[in-house]
Amino acid sequence: MPPLPSGHVHRARLEDLLSRRPGGGQGSPLVTLVCAPAGFGKTTLLASWFRARRRAGAAAAWISVDAHDNDPFVLWSAILNALETGHPTDENPAAVLPRPPQRGEEDRFAAELGDAITRQGREIWVVLDDFHRLTESSPLRSLELLLERFPAGLHLVFSSRSSPPLPLHRFRVTGELREIRTADLRFDESEAAAVLRGHGVSLDQPELVRLMARTEGWPAGLRLAGLALSESHDHPATIGSFVETDRAVADYLVGEVLSVLTADYQEFLLRTSVCDTFTVELASVLTARDDAGALLHKLEQSYGLVSRCSPHSPWFRYHSLLLDYLRAALRRRSLAEARELHRTAAVWFSANDEALTGLRHAISAADEELMVRLVVEKGPAIVLSGQMWTLRRLVEELPRRVAERDDVSAILAVADLSAGDRRTAEERITRLAMVSGHDERALDLRLVALVHHARLTGRMSPEAERLGERLDDIADPDLRMLALVNRGTVLFWLGWLQRAHTDLTRALHLARRRSYDYAVLHCLSHLAGLAGADSDYRRMRATAEEAITFARERGIADSPGTSIAHVAAAWGAYLAFDDDTAEREAETALRTLGASNDRTVELAARSAVAIVRFTREPHDALIAMRECWNAVDPREHAQPALVAYASNAEQRMALRLGRPDWAAEVERRASSWIGRSGDHLLLRARMHALHGRTTTARAQLEKVSSGEVGCLVLTSEIEAHLLGALLASRADDRHAAGVELTTALEKAAAGRVLRPFTEAGPDIRALVAAHSGRLGWAESFVGDVLAAMPAASAGANLSPREVELLRELPSMSTLEEIAGNLYVSVNTVKTHLRSIYRKLGVTTRREAVFTARLRGLL
Repeated sequence: MPPLPSGHVHRARLEDLLSRRPGGGQGSPLVTLVCAPAGFGKTTLLASWFRARRRAGAAAAWISVDAHDNDPFVLWSAILNALETGHPTDENPAAVLPRPPQRGEEDRFAAELGDAITRQGREIWVVLDDFHRLTESSPLRSLELLLERFPAGLHLVFSSRSSPPLPLHRFRVTGELREIRTADLRFDESEAAAVLRGHGVSLDQPELVRLMARTEGWPAGLRLAGLALSESHDHPATIGSFVETDRAVADYLVGEVLSVLTADYQEFLLRTSVCDTFTVELASVLTARDDAGALLHKLEQSYGLVSRCSPHSPWFRYHSLLLDYLRAALRRRSLAEARELHRTAAVWFSANDEALTGLRHAISAADEELMVRLVVEKGPAIVLSGQMWTLRRLVEELPRRVAERDDVSAILAVADLSAGDRRTAEERITRLAMVSGHDERALDLRLVALVHHARLTGRMSPEAERLGERLDDIADPDLRMLALVNRGTVLFWLGWLQRAHTDLTRALHLARRRSYDYAVLHCLSHLAGLAGADSDYRRMRATAEEAITFARERGIADSPGTSIAHVAAAWGAYLAFDDDTAEREAETALRTLGASNDRTVELAARSAVAIVRFTREPHDALIAMRECWNAVDPREHAQPALVAYASNAEQRMALRLGRPDWAAEVERRASSWIGRSGDHLLLRARMHALHGRTTTARAQLEKVSSGEVGCLVLTSEIEAHLLGALLASRADDRHAAGVELTTALEKAAAGRVLRPFTEAGPDIRALVAAHSGRLGWAESFVGDVLAAMPAASAGANLSPREVELLRELPSMSTLEEIAGNLYVSVNTVKTHLRSIYRKLGVTTRREAVFTARLRGLL
């Protein structure tokens, strides 16, 4: 039995496993297999455990297997000798061990040995270390015979670099086989730190994490690293390079790992080492060997030098330290050969839809022509699949003359914009201003970059139409898809909804066929927003849910691409009077915003948050809404439907808080973008009604009601009819009020649009209740409306003067200013205020406003 090394780290958890059956079974396992490549501490672990068993009085025998043991007589002589040493037979004279078997005596020997062990009457442990050295069939067959006649009391422990060619499956099925493999034997951080302390080395946490990543917990690698670090004054540099610079590492790898391999296997390792991971097919291409699969199987099963990236994966990898050594050895042998292998790998990966990996190899091959081809041809696919950040990191390794080519700069500009780096993209676009007309692909890529830039900034350009003219001539399906995504999004922002829907739907179909998740998410999210802009609220809710579910299932739920889908979901919930969902979705939309989002998406997300927060934090919400939209230059384009939704809500918010000046400002601002729409007429009509100009307000609304001027969004149309109903009712025009109210209900019922009714105030509820039973097919929706607008409680029967005062309370005005507005004394205001507090059951002005809103009084 070998001695324990200096600095030995006791591994109590693993030693405990050696003595326990898997699955919590009673007793010790009949067979234990400790299997891992060289340097994983198999022998050390067993030696420590073996000593503990001996100290506890167990009968235990240790056999260090070597090549001579391929003779069954030699092997069994060693085992019998160890048994006699570990448990002298004179304790039980009846248990005399048989003599070692001669050729042909294996059956007899196995039977006699089994009987002798059984007669011992106690448990006996036999450890066979370095079992992989048994390669001949004769000794293995004799052990198989013992396993078949497994005697009571015997426990066999095998330590091997590869799985023994023995029938252990029976023991595995019955729960009598304990297996400890590579993953179990890796050192964790605490064990690694203990090893380093043994070398007088202490690393801070980031350095330790980095060393663990380099060594993958390989015990031998950590000990070699400890030696190197103990002689170094620059720990970070040593961690990064000790495989290449420390002779002890090379000596260990050659002596313990590579020396057992034939020249063919060593050559195979060297040529495949240019790849981080590889398949049998790629290995065959790199090595020009048809038997690459057989070699890999042998390296995996017999030597443990290669492992699959995951169970059943077709991809293989080498341990990172071995990989570093092999790569250094290949470069030392021939730099030209290494580059040629990288070139071969680049072509293979590119042909197998792994463009970024191919580009890495092209850079390592220093093949500039191949770099250009991969970036230009595969760039659109890289962006559409959401890997633009990786592409941008690789760009830093491209030679300058490659990165500054027109066609390369164009696709890199698109990648920059997709990653949210506008400054770098704009620098590239500026250099592209003089692109000639000879390279059509470079021209198409430049158009895509300019249209994408217009999306982000809101500064729309004629390139969208030029790109549309070029679409049918773009042969590359990925570039065509990228063009459709960008043009469709720009058309959406411009308000050309049908054309935008066509482009985004085509792009979605293509992206699904190519499994470009990033592009699929973009299209679904924007189609949800587009449905909202088109006032198709059922489709908006369904598509938003589809986008959010897709992102969650693909592991990209926090992607900026989900932001507009969450805006749509928030708006759908808000319209349906589901405030909790609306607030949650709006907050998520804001949280998922990123630098890569278009300005319109940011405006939509910030507006949604302000609108749904208004009930809880009215003043802060209105301030946030004003700041959001006052920052937009009126000379720049803004998405028309978004302006209609946001300005309508902002004006209501301002009026609720007693700021008619801010409400008028909303109308003036909106006129820059939607000045000829029914939505704008609604804003103007509100201001006329506020100032008592009822006839003018009704005239404005009549243009909407009659269809003379159309609204951009359905909610504006509904609110116009509701305001018309209120004004008609106040003018005692009951017929007109009924017509307007019925129209509003009919338009709202199909999409379950409750919010405009709840925002219209208690007078609308009274109208709805009064007309209940006379509203035609919309009658089924009336109950939902009334439920969403609870009547004021009996304790809140306010007098007309109290109602007037209540409507002043949300403003920032002082009591003195309110008294002036109502032409009464301050004492009268205070008297009415105390009465309001008593009737509402509150004690403060803030509570009064909040409670009045809950009861539909405001």
